[in-house]
Amino acid sequence: MKYTPALLTDEHVQQIQEMEQHLSIVSGKELVLIAYSSPPEHSNEIVDAEQKDANIPRL
Repeated sequence: MKYTPALLTDEHVQQIQEMEQHLSIVSGKELVLIAYSSPPEHSNEIVDAEQKDANIPRL
């Protein structure tokens, strides 16, 4: 199964952060719904490897 991350707008990220904060307060524990990161530096290499059916570990 291939996974392509959804592109999130700044508005989407803000809404998710607000949900995280609300749910963290309600549960009394820190909650993280998504990991915020920039695209990999070697994204072309990843695409090339996936096209060759290489086994790339995903976190």
